[in-house]
Amino acid sequence: MEFSVPLALLGAMLFAVSAALQQRAARRTPPLLRMVREPSWLLGCVVGLAGFGAQAIALHLGSIVVVQALLVTQLLFALPLSTVTGGRRPLPRDWSGAAVVCAGLALLVAVRGEVAPAAGRRSAVVPAVAVATGLIGLLLLIARVLRSHAQSRTAALAVAAGICFCMTAVFLVFAGDDLARRGVVATALDWPPAALAVSTAAATVLVQKAFASGSLSTAMTSMTITDPVAGWVVGMAVFGGAPGSGASALWGSLPAIVLVAAGAAALAASPTLHDEPRGPSLGR
Repeated sequence: MEFSVPLALLGAMLFAVSAALQQRAARRTPPLLRMVREPSWLLGCVVGLAGFGAQAIALHLGSIVVVQALLVTQLLFALPLSTVTGGRRPLPRDWSGAAVVCAGLALLVAVRGEVAPAAGRRSAVVPAVAVATGLIGLLLLIARVLRSHAQSRTAALAVAAGICFCMTAVFLVFAGDDLARRGVVATALDWPPAALAVSTAAATVLVQKAFASGSLSTAMTSMTITDPVAGWVVGMAVFGGAPGSGASALWGSLPAIVLVAAGAAALAASPTLHDEPRGPSLGR
């Protein structure tokens, strides 16, 4: 657990830098075919892959509940980046949201810090995937019904993307365990890499649909809240149910997850992190 925390924080920082680089490239050269030739956009892809690698190692060494919650700190890293690149100073609500996130993470590490990582139960993966697939299907149906309500549609799509990202983390754990115990060839022939590819592709498509259908702040808020909450639920179902796996500590981490989600909502919806006006129409 001691190395998973700094690795998760490193991954969050790299994700924030990647997003800043790619957002800057997207503003300069909107057409996709031109954007992919931008050095800053390509660098953002490389940095994002490095963040994905740090997340994978953190998930192998630590708890999915802690790691997925720590990834929310990419919003904290994004605050100084937005100040440097966009000239926007953090608002009082940003500092409050950051304080709540930090308090939740401190409580989470205190509760879960001494709990050894539990081996995932493969028998629980199929029901978890079935439930996640059902929820994603329901959210897509809701998004279709609410086509004329842009923000509600965006929220539904972003929650679906957050669930996909959480399942990606689950598959990363199993793929990492296979790689450590059985080697590259056996891992490549097993199901986790294929499931990882499917969940990552689905999450990417859903994110783009969410961003295209409504405001960026709505999408970011919905997705950022979903990831740690879904991580906690999956932690209970797949990694926390076996005797000796720290199920009591997992239940004790619920207040911390609530704090992290609340602080993340305040940060993700902040105009500081987005190219949105700060006028009265935003209710701030």
